[in-house]
Amino acid sequence: MKKNIFLFVYVLFCFGCEQNSTPKAFSGTPKYKTTDPARLYFNNIRSIAYYRTRKLHSEIDIYQLKKKAQTVARPIIHPMIVDNWLDNEAYLFLEKNDFRQFFNPLTIKIEQDTSSTIVAINVFNKGKQYDFAAKIYAALKARQTITVKNKEGQFIPILENYQDKSNFMITMTDYFRLIEVDRKRK
Repeated sequence: MKKNIFLFVYVLFCFGCEQNSTPKAFSGTPKYKTTDPARLYFNNIRSIAYYRTRKLHSEIDIYQLKKKAQTVARPIIHPMIVDNWLDNEAYLFLEKNDFRQFFNPLTIKIEQDTSSTIVAINVFNKGKQYDFAAKIYAALKARQTITVKNKEGQFIPILENYQDKSNFMITMTDYFRLIEVDRKRK
């Protein structure tokens, strides 16, 4: 009887111990790739500043900054971090506030001294939103003037308020840290 119990435990032990399968290889766009250390830092340190929502029946977490302005008196663009943790990717989505005078397509003008650049976004996919937000981020870092086109065709200031500018920069910095932009450039 003891031999049968020992044999049963031995067989159970042998079948219970499987080799680990190889991890899933990353097959997405390297531009959006995240790593476990970057995600761990974001989730443990930075995510406290954000509201997190999860789309129903998905593996996507959406992070919106808690202290964003809730006004419709001035135009504001809020970036959101979208963490697709199952595929080890993170995206950046832009959300306009309820300011009624936004021109369609969303058009901004970046001015410094005598030069100006007009940037428009008409299709809100992850690539175009990333490029659009990166241009705004670079302009804010360089202390350039940013205006947005309204329905009358005039360009009015956007992200002029210190808190709006700060919120945009904080979210973009957290996003770039999450996808490790600095490490990818080296």
